[in-house]
Amino acid sequence: MKISSLLLATVGVVMVLFVGCTNQVETIIEKQVPVNQAFDPTLGLMTFTFNHTVNGQPFQINKSFTDASGNTYQFNEIRYWVSNIQLTKSTGETVKLPDTYYLVENRDTLYYYGTTSAATATAKSAPKIRENFTVVNVPLGDYTKVKYAIGVDPTYNNNFALKAGELDVNQMAQVASWAWQTSYIFLRTKGTFVAKGADPLSAAQRFVVETGGNDQYREVEVAFNTPVSSKANTISAVNLTSELMGLFKNLPAVADFKGTKPSGWAADPNLTRYDKFVNAGSLTDMKQVADNTRSAVFSLSTATK
Repeated sequence: MKISSLLLATVGVVMVLFVGCTNQVETIIEKQVPVNQAFDPTLGLMTFTFNHTVNGQPFQINKSFTDASGNTYQFNEIRYWVSNIQLTKSTGETVKLPDTYYLVENRDTLYYYGTTSAATATAKSAPKIRENFTVVNVPLGDYTKVKYAIGVDPTYNNNFALKAGELDVNQMAQVASWAWQTSYIFLRTKGTFVAKGADPLSAAQRFVVETGGNDQYREVEVAFNTPVSSKANTISAVNLTSELMGLFKNLPAVADFKGTKPSGWAADPNLTRYDKFVNAGSLTDMKQVADNTRSAVFSLSTATK
């Protein structure tokens, strides 16, 4: 089968099991490999899954979560770029996987930029959960750790005309302003915060936390507990935990967020109602969030051959 002719489809769970490994690989490829990405069956495949949690509990859109201080959070979006994946072999050799740019997200409905209240029934993107992706053409060998970035490297971030992997600024900007004028948005989460003991009806604060800009590009390194083998025409799996409360480590209280509300948000029905921000208008806090992605958010769940 010529894999490059297959159409990209939404990542989902494969509901039918096949006896032959080739059929299983083809089914997953049909769901996850872009049309311009050739598949070499003599090489391996590796699925990366990001299991989102809030204070150790499984993430769920618009569910109330309590932090260690008794404050309540509800999230309606977590989105971030995972890019430039590198694997380290047991020999110490580093293998860079080219064109690895993937958008991970778990979010509520988003409306297209400029949508009016009269058009919200049709001009929208339905809720979406995309927490895993499969990388093809992984060189054979035993791997002991993975390194990846949260964000987009300067080569592509400085030139929106360039495309690689899933990078397409035109598509990103159409829904919920998913790009700044001078940068991709590397990560965004948004939702509602209620301080311990406060009235949720009168004291709720709506927040948006974002990172972006070349200075906020961060690499994350995660070691495997046992080596993960890449074998021809075989899928291995790396399952990571992504703890959202880690994003808020060493930040001020939500009430003290000092980021600014971008003027263009008046045309964005997804963002007009928010009043507390961490973004380019609060560089110190935005840098802290970026640093947190490196050290306080991601950890290994399981890794299997």
